[in-house]
Amino acid sequence: MRLILGSLIFVLACGTTVSTTPVNAPPHAMHPRPDDTVEVFTSGAPHDRSFTDVAYLEAAQDSTDSLDGTPELIAALRGRGAKMGCDGIVLGAPTTDPYGRGLILQGPRKGIVATCIVYN
Repeated sequence: MRLILGSLIFVLACGTTVSTTPVNAPPHAMHPRPDDTVEVFTSGAPHDRSFTDVAYLEAAQDSTDSLDGTPELIAALRGRGAKMGCDGIVLGAPTTDPYGRGLILQGPRKGIVATCIVYN
């Protein structure tokens, strides 16, 4: 019984959810691609290529019990971008949900926002 309860808590304590909001039509067809081919920009959008903002992405811990931190949130955003066919993602500011609740800890859920870009 303890093993089942421990496993259940571990499963519930993990994870990141990514939501997607389309913002503009892509300039061409988008196709899934490997995660490591999606460029990640942390200091702003690229200045040397024209692009279209295609979607607004929001990654957040599933609960305050989630062990996922910044690296996992960025990986989740990059993975979603890859599935969508984004050429890159431009990271925005970290977010918190002050009302987040979990099974073990009570406190905010961490998140990060990004924009999916596609080169024109």
